[in-house]
Amino acid sequence: MKALSMLFSKLLRQFSQMKPGAEVGNEGGWRFVLRRTGVARLAAAVLLVLGGVWLFLGILEDILSGDPLVTVDRMLHTALQGLRVPLIDHVMVAISALGDAAVTIPVATAVLITLLLRREWRSAGYWVAAIAAAEASVKLLKLTVQRSRPVSVYEGIESFSFPSSHATLSIVVYGFLTYLVCRGRQKEAQFRIVVTSSAVIGLISFSRIYLGVHWFSDILAGLSLGMAWVAFLSVAHHLRDRDTRGSPLLSVVALVTFLTSAAIHIALHHSVDFVRYAM
Repeated sequence: MKALSMLFSKLLRQFSQMKPGAEVGNEGGWRFVLRRTGVARLAAAVLLVLGGVWLFLGILEDILSGDPLVTVDRMLHTALQGLRVPLIDHVMVAISALGDAAVTIPVATAVLITLLLRREWRSAGYWVAAIAAAEASVKLLKLTVQRSRPVSVYEGIESFSFPSSHATLSIVVYGFLTYLVCRGRQKEAQFRIVVTSSAVIGLISFSRIYLGVHWFSDILAGLSLGMAWVAFLSVAHHLRDRDTRGSPLLSVVALVTFLTSAAIHIALHHSVDFVRYAM
């Protein structure tokens, strides 16, 4: 954990382009961090980053060594598959679609275009880095671990289940978007946005377990990895964020794109997906 903490502080300085204070080494830099973020927010971010990485590595170790977590995965999978009914299946297939590339890519593209039009170059760079790094990490881990899914419904690299692409990309796309949208808003509005975003991410993640295409540990690993990445980028971005007011336009564009792409995707592919995820 100490090594993770040292790595976190080093990366934070690099990403935020901080320069150590001239008088006392890195002390000036950390004084700036505390003044800019506040003790409570910084402590929460450090906890999320280090806790997320630690949890992910713990899950990975358990999977590779075949520890009891694998047994828990099988028990939960069997229990949930025994509770499935067609009506809930339809709902879960639709919810799962919210994490498909057909929805996340249009949202990511619309957000990027909006940031570029507003000349928020730094925010646009962070947005691209957040999604690109998450996607690359998931693909690399799938190829490295090569864990089979509970059921075979995909081909190629997507036939591997660890970690869950839906869980990881959902928390990165919708989580970092939440941070960008919440800038400058009142605490009540921020709370509503965070709760709504968390509910969407949570439902997408649960739908993947319910539909039987992921083990519980796949989802937990994806969420922990994505949470750590989002928390780290949010703090690094906040340290040099000049537009702390945020943009009402960004939230409108993101919401409209999300609802439109989700509606079109579900309408076109729901019946096919329902058959694919059938019990």
